[in-house]
Amino acid sequence: MSHITNNRAAFITGKGIRPLEVGPGPVPNPAKNEVVIKVAYVAINPVDAITQDKPSVELSYPTPIGEDVSGTVVALGSDVTQFTLGQRVTGHCDGLLSRKPTNMAFQLYATCLEVLVSSIPDSVPLVNAAVLPLAVSTASTGLFSVLKLPFPTISPEPTGRTVLIWGGSSSVGSCAIQLALAAGFNVAATASAKNHEYVRSLGAQHVFDYNDADVVDKVTAFLKEGDLVFDCIGTQDVMGACGGILSKIGGGKLPTVRYPEPSTYDNVTNSFVMGLTPGLVDTSIGVAVWHKYLPEALKGGKFQAKPEPFVIEGGLEKIQEGIDMIKKGVSATKIVVEIAKSA
Repeated sequence: MSHITNNRAAFITGKGIRPLEVGPGPVPNPAKNEVVIKVAYVAINPVDAITQDKPSVELSYPTPIGEDVSGTVVALGSDVTQFTLGQRVTGHCDGLLSRKPTNMAFQLYATCLEVLVSSIPDSVPLVNAAVLPLAVSTASTGLFSVLKLPFPTISPEPTGRTVLIWGGSSSVGSCAIQLALAAGFNVAATASAKNHEYVRSLGAQHVFDYNDADVVDKVTAFLKEGDLVFDCIGTQDVMGACGGILSKIGGGKLPTVRYPEPSTYDNVTNSFVMGLTPGLVDTSIGVAVWHKYLPEALKGGKFQAKPEPFVIEGGLEKIQEGIDMIKKGVSATKIVVEIAKSA
């Protein structure tokens, strides 16, 4: 037992009911492979707005929600070896699938699987670290589970192949660019013209404007047979564009971040990217990314905690404001809510 009895959480009380209701939260009781984090910051994701309005999983109300936290470790499961009390970390909460209210992000104390937690070097502020969890896990699933890229390393062997990251300035795209480079691949990305410098700063060597009427033809002409495509947006039009490009360069699997319809191309298979795969399905990905690569890469400046956070102060009561903002859409930024003042 963690003996934490003062937890508070932001709850959904029913489908489509707003705002989130703040009240006493579940008492943390970490399983042997779990870490309890005193939350400094949470990040807001599109899935939070979807879960509040039209949940894709069955929920028992009232329930907290949320995926992304950063803060300090305050309790450890009996088998946890990677972390120590007081350590600065960021973590990806699995509660949406595990159905454990303790394992949701939007509370003062959030529980995460050890395999989905990374230590954070002092050089990276916790507010920046909060943007990473779901984006890192989702990008990792697309690259290492669906596309079977080699795991990321600090000094990768060049493969000579290219991955197209469609939606390079999104939070998933920002992580996917960096992880693909760390797997030894070249990266081409799409972004609006105003975000071209941003995606280049993450390491994308070739950038295309997705608003260009000829973008599909230009990307197709640039890529070679055997190159790969990752749809980090997931809308029907983007899925169709990515499928058309992939079909012309030899076909294969197209990872996409929303539940897809079957591809209209015979040689393309649309594959939904489930963000919790590295923690619940293939933990070898979680270990490779969250434990072996990310802490060292963040410390050495090889991986940037991007996009930049847009910070809302005011604690759990402000999470609804963040969800409302994300429904309107954001670009090359991530909405982060300060839950507790941190060092």
